[in-house]
Amino acid sequence: MELKRTSKKTFNDINMTPFVDVVLVLLIIFMVTAPMLEQGIKLNLPVAKGGALDKQEEPVVISLRDNQSVLINSQEVSEQSLNKRIELMFKNRKDKNIFIKADSKLPYGFVAKIISKIKEGGVEKIGLVTVPPENQ
Repeated sequence: MELKRTSKKTFNDINMTPFVDVVLVLLIIFMVTAPMLEQGIKLNLPVAKGGALDKQEEPVVISLRDNQSVLINSQEVSEQSLNKRIELMFKNRKDKNIFIKADSKLPYGFVAKIISKIKEGGVEKIGLVTVPPENQ
């Protein structure tokens, strides 16, 4: 009498198929939603080399559109009230820095006029935001 030995081996490998399915679904979700997350004001910034600046407080950004409209942190303001608004904004701030994002199609005279209004508001330092050449 002979006994039959049936050997059952256990399968110790991890099934990767569900993991790959989940990763692919997440990839598709991120690919679809990423373009929708882009926010901001559409400007055609000039190209220049320069380093990034250290930020200690939330920066104040003045955007100048090609139609000569002025925005402070995405809120439109009139050109006449710009210096008063800046004066109020910087009344209790330690760092008196402003960044200007100006469309490259704007006339130099308009940008210079806005810079003088910012200076009238009591701002000490003005930075011009540009796009690095490799990001064109």
